[in-house]
Amino acid sequence: MNKEAFVRSLSTLALATVVIGSAASAQDYSLRLSTLMKPESDGALAAQRFADKVAEKSAGRIQIQVYPASQLGDWIEVHEQVSFGALDLAMQPLSNSYDQRLAIAWFPYTTTTYESAEQAFTEGGYIHQIVDDVIAEQNLKLLGVYGVGMGGAGFAAEVDNPTDPNGDHDLKVRIWPGGTTHRHLMERLGYNTATVPWAELYTGLQTGVVDGQIGGTPEMALDNFKDVTRTWIQYNDHFEPAWFFVNLQLFESMPDADQQALVDAAQEVTTERFAEVQKADQAFLQQMRDAGIQVVDLDEATLEEFARVTREEVWPEIEGEVGEDVMGRLREALKQN
Repeated sequence: MNKEAFVRSLSTLALATVVIGSAASAQDYSLRLSTLMKPESDGALAAQRFADKVAEKSAGRIQIQVYPASQLGDWIEVHEQVSFGALDLAMQPLSNSYDQRLAIAWFPYTTTTYESAEQAFTEGGYIHQIVDDVIAEQNLKLLGVYGVGMGGAGFAAEVDNPTDPNGDHDLKVRIWPGGTTHRHLMERLGYNTATVPWAELYTGLQTGVVDGQIGGTPEMALDNFKDVTRTWIQYNDHFEPAWFFVNLQLFESMPDADQQALVDAAQEVTTERFAEVQKADQAFLQQMRDAGIQVVDLDEATLEEFARVTREEVWPEIEGEVGEDVMGRLREALKQN
């Protein structure tokens, strides 16, 4: 389904959703929340804390059942299901399948530190505002964000000159299908790139089809590629978010107090996670070291140099991914910080 057909379908369903929501507003809510986080992971526990907080703040009127590990569909399917009201809420990435502007969530080097990520991704931050504006057109309401961690790259080989943004590496890095932003980034950083589906990535690293992968966090690399990773470079190329979002018509059909319960609960979980996300990343990096993986940390000056090179040379190649308006808002925000 293309973007135009998607929007038309949303419009057709809007009236029916409002009618259903109006009927529901006078009674308790039993809602379903989907997340791709694995059971007992920090992310899944955060999703459950959100559900518990909502129940408490609504005096039990809103009960949310959390479904971890993509039980209700993969994250791209879930994005669409919440838009159409087939699911109520989610805590996960947002798909840019229907609007390329959502690529701002992983646009390289919009932030370089946990502090700058918190400023950008939390309520009032420029990325939060951009995302909220965009997904409103898809019948979604942004509630908050769970910070998964800072991004980096894992390799099944040693990497020469890993701290040099002008290095030349005889290595092939996997970028995800549609990952135009990071294809340009990694090629500028001296790598070759290849598109490999997620389901084939482990085997690709194991057999040498690709030498590395970009686009995840230390936790993701440990969970999926621990025994085929020899080197991890903490590029801080992007901050990985899992967004709390709800069907917009459902949200607007709720009494003000219940709307506020959802927002306040999500914001509390957002704040709690930003207080601990750096420590969580560092713990996973230490687990890598303990497993014999070489971890390359970039100091602040080196990170700023990677960011400068990316913003000056890579952004002009990829700004079409998010459009002129979003790029303007991004550059203006960086001037102010």
